Amino acid sequence: MIAVRGALVRLLFAAAVAALLLAAAVLIFLLPPVVHLLLDLSGAPAVLGSDAATAHQLSDALVFDLLRGGDFGVPYNGEALLSAAERSHLVDVGALLRAVIAIGLLGGVLLVTTILRSGGTATGAGRLRLGEALRDGALLLAGAAAAAGLAFTVAFEATFTLFHGLLFAAGTWTFNPATDRLVLLYPDAFWIAAALAFCVALVGAGCAAFVIGRRFVAPRR
Repeated sequence: MIAVRGALVRLLFAAAVAALLLAAAVLIFLLPPVVHLLLDLSGAPAVLGSDAATAHQLSDALVFDLLRGGDFGVPYNGEALLSAAERSHLVDVGALLRAVIAIGLLGGVLLVTTILRSGGTATGAGRLRLGEALRDGALLLAGAAAAAGLAFTVAFEATFTLFHGLLFAAGTWTFNPATDRLVLLYPDAFWIAAALAFCVALVGAGCAAFVIGRRFVAPRR
């Protein structure tokens, strides 16, 4: 019973680290310079039929609404940029992103609180708990990200559809790539680059956390 409880606690801390790293990566990939780079690399301004500055401005407004829970009523050429269906989908996306960020923050609070209660990293118990959490969480995150990255590389459309089907209600996330501006602003090339870069970043963060965790677990000399 004690062993099972210990395994569950260890899994909880690993999940907390993975959630914290995931939330940090999400926030980084929502930063304007990162989004602008992905928009430019994917040729999104040309697909939308605008200049780069306009595409960047429109995207910044949408990302801001994602984070604050806005209505996505962004104007473009004297009318609403997005249709009601597109705005509704972004409301769902925003709720998901904010939940991921909130869970990551809670994971960070749990981790820090537990380490402090264990005497901080100056004590053997605190160092061991932090090291195990970082190491296990890194393996959990990096493994999942590597699998997702491989799936996106081998079959992007199928993987993209699978993820959307799991996260959103059917019929709420399919749009016409020829007319719907959400797809024109964020074309397939944008999502391919973003998905692969995001998975690579998660694997990198997981590897870094694993190395740091091993240092904490290793006995001091």
